[in-house]
Amino acid sequence: MKSLITLTIIIVLLCFSCKEQPVDVDTVAIKEEKTSPAAVIDASYIATKTAYFTVTDTAIVGEGRAMLERIISKSQFVMFGERHGSKATSQLITRLIPMLHEAGFNNTAFEVGPYSAKKLVELSTPPSATVEHLKQFTTQYALEEDHEIPIPFFDGLEDAYFLQAIRERNMNIWGLDQEYFSSTLYFMDELLTFVTDAPDYATITSEKEEASKIIASWYAKDNVPGAEIKLFEEIQKEPAVQQYLSRFRGNEDTKKIVEDLEISWDIYNRWREDSHADRISYMRNNFLTHYNKALQTESNPKVFLKFGNLHASKILTNGCYDLGDLVTQLAEKQGSKATIINTWHRFYTTEKGEELDYLEKYASYYKRLQDFMTLAKRDQWTIIDLEAIRKDIHEGRIALPVNGDYHKIKSLIDGYDYQLILPIDKRVTPNKN
Repeated sequence: MKSLITLTIIIVLLCFSCKEQPVDVDTVAIKEEKTSPAAVIDASYIATKTAYFTVTDTAIVGEGRAMLERIISKSQFVMFGERHGSKATSQLITRLIPMLHEAGFNNTAFEVGPYSAKKLVELSTPPSATVEHLKQFTTQYALEEDHEIPIPFFDGLEDAYFLQAIRERNMNIWGLDQEYFSSTLYFMDELLTFVTDAPDYATITSEKEEASKIIASWYAKDNVPGAEIKLFEEIQKEPAVQQYLSRFRGNEDTKKIVEDLEISWDIYNRWREDSHADRISYMRNNFLTHYNKALQTESNPKVFLKFGNLHASKILTNGCYDLGDLVTQLAEKQGSKATIINTWHRFYTTEKGEELDYLEKYASYYKRLQDFMTLAKRDQWTIIDLEAIRKDIHEGRIALPVNGDYHKIKSLIDGYDYQLILPIDKRVTPNKN
């Protein structure tokens, strides 16, 4: 009897276990979604993260303006990685300055030397005279070659306009970089202005003239094709130059200028010996000096930085952690935000009137980034939200390619938050005679 009961129980249990269980459709769908590979990033996807705008004589207009406004409103630091010498870029900066200032940005930082920044303030006083003052200054100190100017990236008419916009709003100007390669003759004159009341002013002036003549001769030698000269090493060997500089090393008003000049010359002398790392650290330290000073009057100093795009990246670039990394780390520490903007040219008109398509001319570089570059427009600025793309990748909605394109695309997306592609562009209008 017991055996019969046991057998009945087993049969009943087997029947229940064999009954079809209800299927949880939602659970299956989620599992399938998680296991299905995400689509690979392409131009059609990137287009969904892209907007356009134009820069007029008075404003920034178009749907892309909202993206710029969002960047400015949410950021403590805005790092603009530019293409040097760009007319369109300087026109854009002129229109961005009022937007930045209204959002509380009182500080700007540029790829010029510490004393050059002070000189820019002088040359833009009053702001209405900025264009003419810069024109006279650049004309006086420009050397043979077009790039041989006393202060870089402020030699164009459009550059003068954005400097004027900054000065009209009394925004601070920070110079973070080494003093420029071709600024030496200007600095010889500048040092002299500090000793006009010295009893031996005539003697010092004579020493300056002798030093400047020797310096000019070395620049001429350096411009000879094929010349292999450590220019500043040769200049510093000259007794006349050392005699003149010795007049200012003990002067409280000028010793820092001489020190910064000699740091700059050392960096140039060792450019083949990894002095780039010293240059980047010099810029980082100068930024922190200015920033800590700004903290004395502002609890949350907002800073707009305009530098070459390699300096803007927040990942390791050319073996260094550059300014983009620094402001990103500062923002994370303070619970604020740094926004890093990269820029490219697609269409460019040379000084000879030849139009270039960078996607063709520099195909070996841009071919792996062509899904971004193809979105450029000749008559509008293109802005691509890399931050949103990065989020989609992190959350599995889109994937990076697995071929060789992976590396350049990942470097772009990790290094910058937004990608700008300029409309057709040309060099700034020269602001000198």
